[in-house]
Amino acid sequence: MLTDTPRRRLSLNLHLKLGLVLILCLVASALSAGAQSSITGIYICAKVEVAGKINSCSAPSIELKSDGSYQILAERGTYEVVAGRWLVLSDSKNHGKARLDGGKEIVFEFLSNGKRSKITYRRKFQRAPGSVAV
Repeated sequence: MLTDTPRRRLSLNLHLKLGLVLILCLVASALSAGAQSSITGIYICAKVEVAGKINSCSAPSIELKSDGSYQILAERGTYEVVAGRWLVLSDSKNHGKARLDGGKEIVFEFLSNGKRSKITYRRKFQRAPGSVAV
């Protein structure tokens, strides 16, 4: 017959805590992967605003990949979705944190030559593999 000793209780509590930590890590990982997979795709520059005036957009497209990496021309790095609302590019020196608008737009806001500027990217529509246009 097993007795309930303080040592046995400590071991059981430790196992329960370790199990809880493992479950929380798995849930956090799944939520992060879900947020990243929902925004993967190619985003093209839709508009540029400088000091409230809309200008033509010649910024290169941004590709967000499902493995958490991104590419802008030759620049590569990783990205992270923070609080389900912010996109943070890891290795980017020219871009900072951007606002995510419904998984369809990425909006960078910054100061350029002392003027408030905003670049809006829109997700490029891509057909699913094997689908046919009608």
